[in-house]
Amino acid sequence: MKTLYLTVLCCWTLGVVNGQTDSLDYHIKKGEDAFSQLRFLPAYEHYRAAVALDSLDATALDGLANSSYELRKYDVARTAYSKIHSLQPNDTNAISKLMELHYNTRHWKDAIEMATKARKLGVGKDHDLIIAKSWYEQEHYGNALKAIEKAWVNNKTNAELPYMAGRSYIEMSNYRRAAGCYEQALALEPKNARWMYEAGMSYAAIPDDVRAVQWFEAAASNGYTRSNDFLENLANSYVGIKAFDKAIELYDELKERKPGDIELLYSIGDAYYKAGAYHDAINNWDQVLAHDKTQARAVYMIGVAYIKKGDDAKGKDLCEKAIKMDPSLAKYREKRSMFGL
Repeated sequence: MKTLYLTVLCCWTLGVVNGQTDSLDYHIKKGEDAFSQLRFLPAYEHYRAAVALDSLDATALDGLANSSYELRKYDVARTAYSKIHSLQPNDTNAISKLMELHYNTRHWKDAIEMATKARKLGVGKDHDLIIAKSWYEQEHYGNALKAIEKAWVNNKTNAELPYMAGRSYIEMSNYRRAAGCYEQALALEPKNARWMYEAGMSYAAIPDDVRAVQWFEAAASNGYTRSNDFLENLANSYVGIKAFDKAIELYDELKERKPGDIELLYSIGDAYYKAGAYHDAINNWDQVLAHDKTQARAVYMIGVAYIKKGDDAKGKDLCEKAIKMDPSLAKYREKRSMFGL
């Protein structure tokens, strides 16, 4: 009796194994047929069923990875290609796809690892660009710049490379180097209004307001949005090149958008002051005080403006009043060059 039970059990087990094998082969065959006909969804479903039966079958994994990639199921594809890579470390298709997928799904460290390996094996493309972007996204600007230099050797027409270098230098507060990189990028992509604006910001930070104005105006001519920040930065650079009428016109436009903005009112007063229009400067700084009577800086500058107008007594009294409000202003009693004196 025991022999009979054992025989039945063995036959049943063999049948299950054969059934699983038949089912695995069936799904792989169906998946291959569907994939060859570019019917990626049924191919994906069959390959997924095959992997469920045998998670280590190379053909099933490869089919699942490729079909899910075609369907843009990138998380599934990344997992499947990673499994293939663990089983076959030099599978060039898996390495190339993983480099791309890690990058597109923002897995920066994994992207660098696969791009380095892909470059060594000579598969895929844009290895150094992917490495550079991945280092940049991790805020490791030194390594990003090294990778940009390598990528630039073989691709001197890719405007994104000098642009990314410029962004890296900005993050390191090296605005002069950044500006040079923006010039290179815009020579390759001369209609990019956003890059023009960023170039202007770089020059303004140097400061080189002549070049800043040129790029700000170019950005506007190429459709860059006249946002509040844009108008204020352009106005500030107009002040820097002593184009006070243009600056004040923009400041007035901003004043309509942001009535009561204390820093804006102060900037308008500063522009009038530098233009020698001391009465208008005082009026704007008075508006600052109307919004906030504790603004000692405005009181001080009103005093300086009165001195410029020839009313020394009133001006000095106001300056002393401002210093009592904010003792840190005392340093300008002897060193007033900051305020144009």
